[in-house]
Amino acid sequence: MKMEIFLINLKRRPDRLAFMDSQLKDLGLPYTRINAIDGLGAAEIGYPENHKRLSKGEYACYLSHVKVWDAFLASGAPRCLLLEDDLTLARSLPQILAHEPFFNHNGKLTRLECRIFRTRVAKVWRHRFLGRKLRKITAYDGGTGAIVLTRAYAQYLRAHHAAPKIPVDDLVLDPASTSYKPRAVYQLDPAPAIQSMFLEGKPARTYGRSDLQRTRAKPAAPPPPSSALRVFFSELSQLGKNVHTNLFHISKTISFRDD
Repeated sequence: MKMEIFLINLKRRPDRLAFMDSQLKDLGLPYTRINAIDGLGAAEIGYPENHKRLSKGEYACYLSHVKVWDAFLASGAPRCLLLEDDLTLARSLPQILAHEPFFNHNGKLTRLECRIFRTRVAKVWRHRFLGRKLRKITAYDGGTGAIVLTRAYAQYLRAHHAAPKIPVDDLVLDPASTSYKPRAVYQLDPAPAIQSMFLEGKPARTYGRSDLQRTRAKPAAPPPPSSALRVFFSELSQLGKNVHTNLFHISKTISFRDD
């Protein structure tokens, strides 16, 4: 099944484009470059100065993803691989993209990247190929640098979430963030992509330093329960969630494997 590949890249970062272009050409993977919206420049991008949640850089990042949704839907392809331009890619990526069971599931997307933080995933994996397991992500975990979107989910996002309100990672990857169903998000373990800044000692690391990191806003903490009864039920609910998590989920650092 044909899968379009879209690469988000800022015009002022030809170094990153060259880095990604070299990898994708070596892998024999044609792609379409999407000119990213620059949130750190002087251009007017419609950013409201009093935005409650997003920095200008995060706002622009969201708009860049919207451009991919539009290009994907215009392509007519059933799925697409969305790539940001600061990734190191595994040599087996072409075989992975061609392996239908990794993407033909009851979810809205498959994430191909990993980070250096622990991810909560289901103990039981859905499918295995080339030593990689397809696991369901069971709690929010950020990182939209390499994701395979379904057409139905892209249509939903474009119709209901084209205006940036929260970070694009929070919207797209959180299993509980949208009314879209099914909400399941799947993860390849080990992952075939990683932000280059997480690869200690690798030459590619310089391409992966996030331009957005210094502009990110700290999410507001949820308000505490306002009464003793609410505190009791809140703690009881959390206890039940913890029991369920320990029985059916694991928390692990998803590794990157380069083969």
